[in-house]
Amino acid sequence: MYSFYRHNELTTNTELWGESVEIFFGSENEKYLGFGNLVQLTRTSLKNVADRAPMQLHKNIEIVDIMISGSVEFHDSFGQTASFPANTVQVLSAGTGIYQRESNVGNGITEMIHLGFMPNELNQPVIKTKALFNLKENKNAFVELVSPANASSLTIRQQAAVLLGEFDADQHIGYSLNNKSVGLFVYVVNGSMNVQNNILSAGEAVGIMDEEQTIFHTSEPSILLLIEVELIEQLENS
Repeated sequence: MYSFYRHNELTTNTELWGESVEIFFGSENEKYLGFGNLVQLTRTSLKNVADRAPMQLHKNIEIVDIMISGSVEFHDSFGQTASFPANTVQVLSAGTGIYQRESNVGNGITEMIHLGFMPNELNQPVIKTKALFNLKENKNAFVELVSPANASSLTIRQQAAVLLGEFDADQHIGYSLNNKSVGLFVYVVNGSMNVQNNILSAGEAVGIMDEEQTIFHTSEPSILLLIEVELIEQLENS
C-alpha cells in the first residue's frame, strides 16, 4: 500500500525567526499524525547569521537532525554549544528533557531535516551523538545514518533506520522488506523520483506498507531520504 504526501498538503511557516519551515506531521488529519513511530519530519531553512530560533523543549523523543547545507550551531540548556557543517548527522535522545535551539552560522542559507521518533522507553537519560557522512563517495547507494544493527552508524532508542542517498538520473533503486510490521517512509530532499507511476518532487514523500519490495526511479539527479520504521508503537514506561 502506498500513501503519497504532496507538497501542497504541508504545513508551512515562513519568515518565522528568519526561518522557512515545512512540517509533515502535526495535523489533526489522521494521515498526518505520523507514520508508525516516526512522528516528526520538518525541513528548515535558516536564512542568515542573525537568524536564531527560540529554545524548544524536547522530552521523551528521539531526534535525528541531518545537516544538508550550510553550518548549524546548536545551543542547549546543559550549556553545550556545537557547530555542525553540512553532511553531519546528530542524534538527540531527549529522554528526561532538554531545551535546544539552532542558528545559522554559515555564509549562506542553511538547510536541515529534523526527524522525531517515539522512544521505546520513557524518561531515559539525555544522550547526544554525532557523525559525518559522505554521499558523493557512495554515489547511487544509500548511506546508513541511523541503524539498530550497524555498528558504524548511530542508534536511537527505537527500532528504526535512517538512510540518505545521492543518485544520478535514470537510476532504478530497489528496496526490500521481509517484515510486515516494518514500513518505509521515503522523502525527496532534492530532485524527483517515480514510484508506482507517481512522480514525487522535492519536498514530497511516500509511505509504504505491506510491500515486500519497492522500486524507485530517479528522473533527474536526486537526494532521497529513506526511513525504515516499526508500524506498531511499543512504548514502555520506565
